[in-house]
Amino acid sequence: MRDIAEHILEAMRAGRDMVLVTVADVEGSAPRHVGTQMLVSSDGLECGTIGGGKVEAHGISEARAMIEEAAGDRIFPQSTEIACSMGRLENLGLRLRGKRSLGMACGGDACLLYAFVSSADACWKQVAAEVLRCIDQRIPANLVLKCVDGDAPFAMQAALIDADGKCLAGGCLPNESDGAIGREEMPRPNAAEGCGSICRGVDCLDSDISSIAAATSAGRVADWFVMPVPVPVRAVVFGGGHVGQATVAALARVGFAVTLFDDRPEFANAENNPAASEVVLGDYGNIGASIKLDTCDYVLIMTSGHASDIAVLGQALAHPLAYVGMIGSRRKIATARECLRAQGVTDAALDAVHMPIGLDIKAETPEEIAVSIAAECILHRATADER
Repeated sequence: MRDIAEHILEAMRAGRDMVLVTVADVEGSAPRHVGTQMLVSSDGLECGTIGGGKVEAHGISEARAMIEEAAGDRIFPQSTEIACSMGRLENLGLRLRGKRSLGMACGGDACLLYAFVSSADACWKQVAAEVLRCIDQRIPANLVLKCVDGDAPFAMQAALIDADGKCLAGGCLPNESDGAIGREEMPRPNAAEGCGSICRGVDCLDSDISSIAAATSAGRVADWFVMPVPVPVRAVVFGGGHVGQATVAALARVGFAVTLFDDRPEFANAENNPAASEVVLGDYGNIGASIKLDTCDYVLIMTSGHASDIAVLGQALAHPLAYVGMIGSRRKIATARECLRAQGVTDAALDAVHMPIGLDIKAETPEEIAVSIAAECILHRATADER
């Protein structure tokens, strides 16, 4: 969602209209899951994917047609405001034959939601900016899009709702262009107004606001499509050597917000670790002086020595964390367990640590080890609700 929000703001600065295409529903087998999105311009795909192949090609074609129709003002000629915020829902059969079939062998069905994003729409401008703020500051929020059944185009509404049901951005803004667009320039709506600030002369979220605010997965709530803003999981990598650098890059590519921690100035270097969201120069013997860990954090330990690895692990286990992993051989792991048991760490706590870190793919090089670590972190993140 970060890429999509950034592309929307960039397109608005350039005066280019877009269409946000969202997989609103699936039944049976489909290329991607509900909530998958792509952004399309008049030139084609800008970013994101809804699975490639025929589904994506069809979605791109329909989105480009929507942009052309809007440019000609042929969908809602009676209202420029509504034309700036139109939407449409389309049901597709992912079968070889049948109604609305795309000639695919998946065997399922998919529903695509098309949301026109006008470069003149202040609503979308602020929604995109606030999505980025929520991602950067790890603020839980839901993107809410109008979603009306049927083939006919409808007046699209977009809003960003926090966990308390208050409007952070969206339909509360007037639909007008105010020149240059920058995130720091965005006017903030009065969140205290709650649902009252979301109305845009078409509908109000009042009756559905509690369900929308409580949503934890993408899906329909009445006539709305609700999609949680993906708050990035922070992964703290202790150790910026060859494996550490490769791990930082690998985790960043798959959506983690990565902090690199090292006690050596030449390794705690942002220039050498451009994928890191944060680089910390600190003391392995007192990590709390430089960084505060929380229950959502992933901690990955791969420092330059066994003693510092064990020191960091002992401190990490003093906190409830989402994931803890440490690199090392069987002998090193046995030594770590023995040392930490002597310090009062329980076997249950030690058993929960991923030692050795990473999936067993017979990795040898730093890059291969980083892939195995990233794969384990992806699996752990994806199955969090099952634990």
